[in-house]
Parts: sequence; C-alpha cells; structure tokens
Amino acid sequence: MKWAKLSRRGAALLFGALALWWLIGAGAGGSAGRALALGRAEPLEGLTGTVGLWERLALSQSPYLRQGRVLTAARPPVQEAPEQDPPPQASPAPSAPVQEEDQPLPQRSADGVAVVAQTILPAADGSYPSAEGVYLYNRTAKAVDMAALAQAEITLTGQGKGPEILIVHTHATEAYLPTAQDPYVESDPYRTTDDSHNVLRVGDEMAAAFAQAGLNVLHDRTLHDYPNYNGAYGRSKQTVEEYLAAYPSISVVLDVHRDALVGEDDTIYKVMADPATRSDCAQVMLVVGTDQGGADHPDWARNLALAIALERALNQEAPTLARPITLRSSAFNQQLSPGSLLVEVGTHGNTLQESITAARAFAQISAPVLAQLLGR
Repeated sequence: MKWAKLSRRGAALLFGALALWWLIGAGAGGSAGRALALGRAEPLEGLTGTVGLWERLALSQSPYLRQGRVLTAARPPVQEAPEQDPPPQASPAPSAPVQEEDQPLPQRSADGVAVVAQTILPAADGSYPSAEGVYLYNRTAKAVDMAALAQAEITLTGQGKGPEILIVHTHATEAYLPTAQDPYVESDPYRTTDDSHNVLRVGDEMAAAFAQAGLNVLHDRTLHDYPNYNGAYGRSKQTVEEYLAAYPSISVVLDVHRDALVGEDDTIYKVMADPATRSDCAQVMLVVGTDQGGADHPDWARNLALAIALERALNQEAPTLARPITLRSSAFNQQLSPGSLLVEVGTHGNTLQESITAARAFAQISAPVLAQLLGR
C-alpha cells in the first residue's frame, strides 16, 4: 500500500516537472511567452537621451503604448493584442474595431526606487520618418508621407460662433509623482480622484492658457475612468459626441493624459525638456489614432497633419518640449472630429508642477497655430 502511494506521488512529481519544463520551453518561443513579455520593451530605435538605457524599459504607458512590443526595424510587424476591456457584445464580429484600453499601473515600487530624468529625442538616422524637423514614431503598418502632410491644407470643421476647443480626459484620475508640495490620496497606484492633483489639474492649466490667448475653450471634468477603468474610452466617446452635438462650433478636441515609463528594475523614468530651453518642464507627446484597429476612421491623416503643424511650432519655440509624434492603430475616438488629438503630458515619474509647466507651454505655443487655422 505504501509502495503504491509512493509510486503515485513519484509519478505526479515527475509529471509536474515535465509540465514545468514544457511551459518554460513554450514560454521562450510560444504565445504564452509573448503574453508574459507584453510589458517589456525591445530597444527603442532612433531614440537618444541622457541615460541611454531604453532597452531596459518596460512600457507601461497610457493608453496606447502598453499593449504590444516595441519592434526593431529588422522584425516584421505583428498584430497588436487587443486590450482586456470586455467587448460590447458576447460574440463580436471578426471585423469589430479593436479598442485599446489601459490596464492599471503596477503596484507602487518600494521606497527608495530611483526616479531618472530622460529627454527623449529622435536620432536623425532615418529610422523615424520626418519632415521639417518633425519626427513620427509609426507603430502601424500605414505608409505615411510626412513631407506631403507637412504641406497639406488643414481644414477644421467647426460651424458658427461658440466654443472652439474641447479638452476631455479619458483617464482623468491619472496622477503624478507625489511630492511634499503636491501630496494626494491614491484611488489606485499613481491615480487619484483629487481633481487638484490628477491630470484634470493639467487640463485646467492648458484651458487657461488657451483662453488667455483669446480662444474659446470648454474643459470637461468627467472622471471617465472611475470607478471602472476599463471602458473609459466608450464613456469619453459619449461625452465628446454630446459636446459636438451641443456645440457645432467645436473644431479641436484634445484628450489629455499622462504617460508612464517603468524600468525592469522598477526604476521610474520621467521625461524632461532640455533645461537650456525650458526649465523644470516635462515633455509632451502627441498621439494620433488610425483605422488599422478596425474603427471607421478614414480621415485619420487629417489629424496627423494637424499634429505635424502643432509639433513644428513646438520645436521652433521650445526645442525638446515635444517627443516624436506617435501613430497608433486604435482610433482613440479621434474619428469623431478631424481636429482630434491625444496629448500625453509627462509621466508618472514627473511632478505635477513639471507637468503644469509643460501643459502651459504646449497651449501657449499651439494657440497661435490654432487661431490661424480657425480664421482668427
């Protein structure tokens, strides 16, 4: 009896060891391995900076750089994995759009973890398409003629008098590195419902700067990502649609977020403009969506042309304030208006004050460009 029991236990242990060996082998080259590695980044080609350790970064960004790996130029593009937001139907059609959603940030790192400043700059080696000093980080299979878009006529579609710019926040509770000057109570790691310390405060500064420049601005303060984070893009879509219906004069829609960069060793990275041009100022990043994920968004290039126009002005007035424009497969609700952009201000390693400075600079420099396009 004892020998039979011992034999069964030995067989179970042997089976478990074989199963573990198989899983490790599959993880190295199979789909399971790719799923486990989704948070890690390959070397970010074409980017240079003061640290030079981007090959060690795990991308945990909002809301578009978290899913999928950063591919080197030598590797063929892969289909990006859909986010884990529940689909609107139990069995969506194969052609249903893939909507990217953020996943919550990892738990807060232990006390004493390093926060490293990084200025993200494109290398002029041809790895990023560019025109007139504006670089594009193209994470899609779309062919982009940057030179043609840099010269394209930009037409905004607002009708009549009234609000011209709408600022919304799909992920309004995104927050920055807590400091003695700006402490807050977290609703989740690096997120808070305290409007004076989350990305709504950055939107306030942006709206104020646009208004001071003479533009008519609406700033929506809805917490689309609270209490449920997933599904935030569906809720912010409804908000934008309601504003566009109520105010046909709206020509520009800016969805303002903050980014996040975490190293494999839990190092937190913050992005900073070169202090020679802007002191104590985070970097900003414009993100443009496309129809590659399945959304009905045939005019995405019009939004990219607008992003190029704004980035060109940013580069002229405040070099290094703007990171390269990022082109993504998901639409991010930008199909609702040809003047729609997503704006990332800083990362969760930046302080609120650094991000406020960046938001103010972005709006001040962008305002004359937008005013001209609006016929002001």
